[in-house]
Amino acid sequence: MNEDPEKKARTEVAFREVNERIAENARRFGAREMSFICECDDPTCTERVEATIEQYERVRADATRFLVAPGHGDRTIETVVETRPHFVVVEKVEAVARSLARRLNPRTA
Repeated sequence: MNEDPEKKARTEVAFREVNERIAENARRFGAREMSFICECDDPTCTERVEATIEQYERVRADATRFLVAPGHGDRTIETVVETRPHFVVVEKVEAVARSLARRLNPRTA
């Protein structure tokens, strides 16, 4: 696995972009719960994360937070801030990853 914090953060940001489209469609069709993709830093990850739209929106309220499958957090760039049965919320703490997550936040672009 790549140890570069920027590459890790860019992978997570790319997964976040996909989940933004999933959430848009869920809202459009009135879905309450969705299967999101894990927003971890592993570019080959295919894990799915079940969350309600409300839970997803709480994660997205902070640009430095990401929705990952249990056990998929990376302590070198983030810390766990919430644990649920089907997902974990991590927050970027490494400076480069944190800055990149904010700068590439699709909700402020």
